[in-house]
Amino acid sequence: MKRILLSGLFICLVSYLYCQISIERSDVFNVDDEFPRIYYSFEIEGNAYHIDSVLTDPVVFDDLDFPYVEIDTLVYMSPSETDPDGIYQAATCSYITRDGFVMHLLITDEQMKLVGVQGQLPMVGDPMNLVFTDSLIMREFPVVYESSHQDIGVGFENQHISVFESIIPSEYYGIFANMYDTVKFKMDLKIQTEYDEFGSMQCVGDSNLNGTFQYLRENSQLVNVFDIQLRSKTSGDYTSIGDIELIASQLPMEIPMIDTTSSYLYWTKDNKNPLVEIEMNTERDSVYNVTYRYAFLSKSPSVEMKKHSAFPVPANDYFTLNIPDFNNETLEIYSVGGKAIRKIQISSESTKIDISNFSSGTYIYRILDKSNKIVAGGKFVKQ
Repeated sequence: MKRILLSGLFICLVSYLYCQISIERSDVFNVDDEFPRIYYSFEIEGNAYHIDSVLTDPVVFDDLDFPYVEIDTLVYMSPSETDPDGIYQAATCSYITRDGFVMHLLITDEQMKLVGVQGQLPMVGDPMNLVFTDSLIMREFPVVYESSHQDIGVGFENQHISVFESIIPSEYYGIFANMYDTVKFKMDLKIQTEYDEFGSMQCVGDSNLNGTFQYLRENSQLVNVFDIQLRSKTSGDYTSIGDIELIASQLPMEIPMIDTTSSYLYWTKDNKNPLVEIEMNTERDSVYNVTYRYAFLSKSPSVEMKKHSAFPVPANDYFTLNIPDFNNETLEIYSVGGKAIRKIQISSESTKIDISNFSSGTYIYRILDKSNKIVAGGKFVKQ
């Protein structure tokens, strides 16, 4: 009897250890890695579903009924591709977020750090190159169940006060130019992460992602405080423009801007990126968007708001796209694996597209309007 109990205990222990996933440096992405993904969201910011309609017990991820669906590919690049001036020399990898920001990472065997962010300056629209004097440690390796991590990072860029000349009323600019000489664009980030759950999950539905996976859940919260500050010529001290009444009253948004992102990320064995990511409110009871990585739909998103036709089917060297009421839309073509193949500006009702260099097979296309929203989509076959 003792032997049976010990054997049972040993089997349970082995099963327990097997189900747990650890994340080492070798388990995460590298330069040139590409991950097809499906992004489900709302067209209106702030809309959400209750968490229970997305996350079930046991964990099963099915087709999602979000009004906005986007298929694209997440690409990790060499920093030199996005930073030709070598501002972020310490970075080993970079990628572009959905909002158009370039994130520069330093990844070692021990840590993953954020060392810089590139984008556009709020209100001004000029290029922004934030250098993190205090890098944000995003992960420490190895990661295991019940491990936790928190850190604070600070990045900034200083520019001359003249950068504000175009947005401050002329009657005020001279006054401020006499009082202040430097504008500081400052980003404070705070991350808090717990690896709080592991187990088995299923992916089902109209996707290539179907299957059963062992997962480790990353429960993460990132707080981003973005401030714009002016330096006094006399004291050398910095003051937020949100505290300067004459400027604050003219601003289209509150400064500093505070954004909190709460996420569940589901890491699985033998995948270098979380298979599923759920973005929620801070109470974690409302879901804003969901991303399935390594996934593409077996049919195009059901977004047919604009009448169009594509022919012939199948096509050889060319196919023609007709949009009777075209309005300077953009055509994007993807492989069925989600990799971006071509982007074309539509300039007439009928557009002939050269696909002679495409490999034989099925391709997904999307039509986007001027605001970059999907207004139609479908498939074509290259013989």
